[in-house]
Amino acid sequence: MSLTNILFDINNIDFDFSAFAAGTWHTNCLKKSTRNFAMAEGEKRVLIIDPDPKERRDLTQHLKNENYYIETGKNLSEAIKKISEGCFDCLVIDIDLPEMRGYEAVPILKNLDSKLKVIMTTKKNTKRLEAKVREQDIFFYFIKSFGKDELKLAIRNAFNP
Repeated sequence: MSLTNILFDINNIDFDFSAFAAGTWHTNCLKKSTRNFAMAEGEKRVLIIDPDPKERRDLTQHLKNENYYIETGKNLSEAIKKISEGCFDCLVIDIDLPEMRGYEAVPILKNLDSKLKVIMTTKKNTKRLEAKVREQDIFFYFIKSFGKDELKLAIRNAFNP
């Protein structure tokens, strides 16, 4: 693509940058051409990353009446791809990812979007694990045996200023 074509494309973009200037858009919302779609005003976007398909399905089902836009994935690679291509407000991510521990992935994901609210989940908790998780920039730490209502409340709170 020539410089002329790039300049033409930039000049023909019909986009209201006032939301971006006001700081209401995430930094990653404008990085890629996939942002050409217009997000609904106030749309609440949640990304669920869990290697267990049953956990992903159950949580998605549990949140269906909350009016969230929900996407899911099974590993860190999918999380990176989806966060890079989408504009998510909240990430629910399991500790036991195939590539690495979820808490080790937080700095990578926060580098993609510093405003992303991260909710870390686990089936089993230990004091050592909880200490490692809480060292990261997370919004909430959820132990799955506590029931999904607490997680639903944490996700709801992630959208409150």
